Amino acid sequence: MNKPSAISTLSEWPTWLAVLTVYLLWWFILNNFESIPLAPVFLLVVLAFHGSVQHELLHGHPSDNQTLNDCLAYPPLSLWYPYPIYKKTHLKHHENTDLTIPGVDPESYFINQEVWAGMSRTAKLVATVNMTVVGRLFFAPFWHLLGLKKQMFQSIRSGDQQRNTWLLHELLCLVIMFVVVIFFNVNILTYIACSYFAQSSTLLRSFYEHRVVEIPEHRSVIVKSCLPFRLLFLNNNFHAVHHQNPGMSWFKLGGEYYSKSGYYDEQNGHFVERGYWQWLSKYIFKPVSNPIHPGFVKSD
Repeated sequence: MNKPSAISTLSEWPTWLAVLTVYLLWWFILNNFESIPLAPVFLLVVLAFHGSVQHELLHGHPSDNQTLNDCLAYPPLSLWYPYPIYKKTHLKHHENTDLTIPGVDPESYFINQEVWAGMSRTAKLVATVNMTVVGRLFFAPFWHLLGLKKQMFQSIRSGDQQRNTWLLHELLCLVIMFVVVIFFNVNILTYIACSYFAQSSTLLRSFYEHRVVEIPEHRSVIVKSCLPFRLLFLNNNFHAVHHQNPGMSWFKLGGEYYSKSGYYDEQNGHFVERGYWQWLSKYIFKPVSNPIHPGFVKSD
């Protein structure tokens, strides 16, 4: 008789398929870049999908062996984030009582009032533009990259525990760029552009994932999106469900929500959006929220 762990691992076949698919598609598109119509668009989608796969892997899927999951997630195909740092900050983000709180939630886009008061006019403009779809899609990846590189140089200079993580990440990025140019003969600027807009697609997903309200359970959204976006984001559009059940596999989130939609809608204060296109139409130039956080108390 199979052990429960073996049964659990085999039942994760959709995630195994997602992992296999993203790496095979990455290779196939690059290997046939000149002959595939709209190859850069497909590469962009695959790089964005890789980010969704990494997210699933860091949450303990598809294997019961997290070291194996981490190895599968480690290659920085999109060049932006070192996986171990992304994993650490994202798991911190799942402390739900601290969602959106600046300086506590590492994925918060909000700024506390004291910091805001000391910011320059340019910095305030950047923070406000970041609350629009245009800002999030076209400028935020660059701002994120600057922040990451600043963090990297500080880590290397201070010699802290993350220094080796950053150095390995930079080495792997160089290896990937070498393979892209030498082995696949793809223009590296094209690859970087695809990577940039892959980050944009992920930032569209997270554009209004969390709102600032007093009750922590009301801060995470449900986006009733179409199938292509659901697959691209591995059902992370059901974000309130994911935050309540962070260990639940991506392919179960939709069924979980629709079987208990009344419960989840009640739990998250009816913070329900009807597709990402709605955000594009409503907030393309208009800030979705004030970037100043009102100052909830950090949880103990």
